[in-house]
Amino acid sequence: MLELSAKEPLPGVDLGSGYFCCLLACDASNYTVEEVSELVDPLIDAGCVYFCCWGPDCERVHDIIDESDPYTDSVVMTTWHDKDTLEDALWFFLNVTWPDAKFENSFNASLAISIGSSEWASSTRSALEDPRAFSKMVLDKEERPNLLARVRKFFAKA
Repeated sequence: MLELSAKEPLPGVDLGSGYFCCLLACDASNYTVEEVSELVDPLIDAGCVYFCCWGPDCERVHDIIDESDPYTDSVVMTTWHDKDTLEDALWFFLNVTWPDAKFENSFNASLAISIGSSEWASSTRSALEDPRAFSKMVLDKEERPNLLARVRKFFAKA
């Protein structure tokens, strides 16, 4: 996990795996297209082939990543979670992300990046410390809309 201040440069990323997934929790509403690209392009170069985008203006981040996709024979998968809580986006990140078939045999790491909010970073860190307990807690919440039904609906569209 990385916790960055707003618009802090991304440090070098080497997860020691072929390909990985990234949860990007960021308020991108004050980022230019170039600043978003400066953030995501090094991640793609390091092997990120799945981005879960969460936070204000995350759909635009998703669109910029789609435009940055360097592959012609596969695709960098992207999802945006503008209507989800951070908890729900974290649950999706931990349980549902699956790369394009080209990358699935070397897809064995994940990176969560929280930008500009210590509260988001704390929630993310807590979820990553015990992903099974976190997932159970999210699914056990009675007041939460049926998350599994939303995931099924997501895959029905894909």
